[in-house]
Amino acid sequence: MCLSVQSVFMRSLVLTGLVHVGDELREVNGVSVIQKRPDEISQLLSQSQGSITLKIIPAIKEEDRLKESKVYMRALFDYIPLEDKATPCQEAGLPFKRGDILQVVTQDDHTWWQAKRVGDSNLRAGLIPSKLFQERRLAYRMKMGTLPNPKSPKKPAYEQGCDKEDCDCEGYFNGQYIVSPKCKAVAPSCGQVFSWEFYSAGLRRSFRLSRKDRQDSSGEGSDFGDSDYTTYEEVSRYQQRPNERPRLVVLIGSLGARINELKQRVIAENPHRFAVAVPHTTRPKKPHEKEGVEYHFVTKQQFDADALNNKFIEHGEYKENQYGTSIEAIRSVQAKNKMCVVDVQPEALKRLRTAEFKPYVIFVKPRVPESRRRRSAATSPGGGERGRVTDEDLQEMRQSAIQIDQQYGQLVDRVLIKEDSASACAELRGILERLERESFWVPISWVRT
Repeated sequence: MCLSVQSVFMRSLVLTGLVHVGDELREVNGVSVIQKRPDEISQLLSQSQGSITLKIIPAIKEEDRLKESKVYMRALFDYIPLEDKATPCQEAGLPFKRGDILQVVTQDDHTWWQAKRVGDSNLRAGLIPSKLFQERRLAYRMKMGTLPNPKSPKKPAYEQGCDKEDCDCEGYFNGQYIVSPKCKAVAPSCGQVFSWEFYSAGLRRSFRLSRKDRQDSSGEGSDFGDSDYTTYEEVSRYQQRPNERPRLVVLIGSLGARINELKQRVIAENPHRFAVAVPHTTRPKKPHEKEGVEYHFVTKQQFDADALNNKFIEHGEYKENQYGTSIEAIRSVQAKNKMCVVDVQPEALKRLRTAEFKPYVIFVKPRVPESRRRRSAATSPGGGERGRVTDEDLQEMRQSAIQIDQQYGQLVDRVLIKEDSASACAELRGILERLERESFWVPISWVRT
């Protein structure tokens, strides 16, 4: 009789990905084993020296099943088989990087799956750790204290506002006054150079509430990212249909990225296609401002009620005034068939990762040189004038990017490295245009609902 690979001693071969359940072993080193018992074949193998040649007849039914596999996973971690001592065969392992799309051809084994990288010219499946096995390994490392946690970068101190009379400044950062968004390049009273990056950074920092004070969503949004053991996420191809609302575009950025400036430039180029979600504030309206244009101006009581009802994707207090971006503000933009572009703190991503918004997340970070001596002292990594930048500033920028990548990189669809404002704007514009006409990988739950 022929020997099925379901026999126990053939299990290791199955795990290498070279042999599949249902295949039939016909010869070992040219010797027919069709009529041999399993113990006889085992003895033949143990007596073999050097290389072993097996003649195996593949199971047609199994091959057909593998070709029809429609299970796709986005890898949420890097995997190097040659560094994995637990794999049954390192040479048969499939290396991949976080963000790679894997076609899982079989999950029959609870420890090792067989998969292919989508777009890879190598059609042979390789071994990857199963979701359950990888989660157990990570849990063990966490328990033993060998799984490193990202370190928080040093945060610069933010001070309170300008003390000069009649100044339109709205903050003070590292010795530089900050003017309001509506001011020109120089503040009218204090005469300091305008830096919207510092303004937005100061305002955004105020959104970073302590964990116990932060108001979480009640059942809304994705819980993806809450687990300490992110391994794989099942995905499917999705392309926006003509009758569907545009996808939400979410920008997150590390220090020095100046994402608000980038967002505003792209929207200003084509306001009929792109728009921002107008934020809410309890700050009094200024004479030149209009309701629903710069802000939605509300009372503190109304703002607190909306925050309590989880209507904001993020909110916080700045100079005794409250600011927040609401879910309805995003829906309002999409209802006009415009693509809404928001820039938020990374913590807000989990609230936005829903089938309703299908967000496309772009992580913007400046290209930071190793030393300030390798760049012009007057030009910031993100482009524009910002005065003297120290090596300590550059190190904070690098550490900020590292921290965001470690904690939220699995939620990012695209990394945009900002050389200068013009090239970054062109790249972002190209991304937005492709979102409207091309298909992308999204969590499978977004297309099943």
